[in-house]
Amino acid sequence: MFFPYTASVILVSLAMFGIWCFIKDLWCWLLRPQLMRVPSVTFLIMVKNIEQEVEEIIRYLMREIDNTDLECDAVVVDCSSEDLTTVILTRLECDMPGLKVCRSLDHSRSLGAALPLCRGSVIHVLDTVNRLSSEEFMVTVCSLLQHDSQVIAVKQRD
Repeated sequence: MFFPYTASVILVSLAMFGIWCFIKDLWCWLLRPQLMRVPSVTFLIMVKNIEQEVEEIIRYLMREIDNTDLECDAVVVDCSSEDLTTVILTRLECDMPGLKVCRSLDHSRSLGAALPLCRGSVIHVLDTVNRLSSEEFMVTVCSLLQHDSQVIAVKQRD
């Protein structure tokens, strides 16, 4: 016998381990996930008569968009505000390049009027007129933009 028994056992176990690693890598290579980019996102915000909070929530949204690596933009729909909300939104639109403002007289058709302005493949509608408070708005934006990665792995289809 060329090798002692202990060395033979070690060599055979290393060979078996190598074969197992090769088969596992081959299996993973055949079923490897395909990398896809996260689609672009548009935040569509409905506002009406919130002059005290509109600048804060829009600046917060734009700051969160700047801090993420995703391709995002924001469209704000002013649903015929009767206070200074329109003036504030006009000023913010001039200051922030990723922000578009749409004014709508009819609240029921305001969403349809703003959809052509949305560039993103995914549109998040945040309704501060009827549903969200400013605190809930900020929590929602934070939870939607918490992912730091632009690339997501998905199973490959045949």
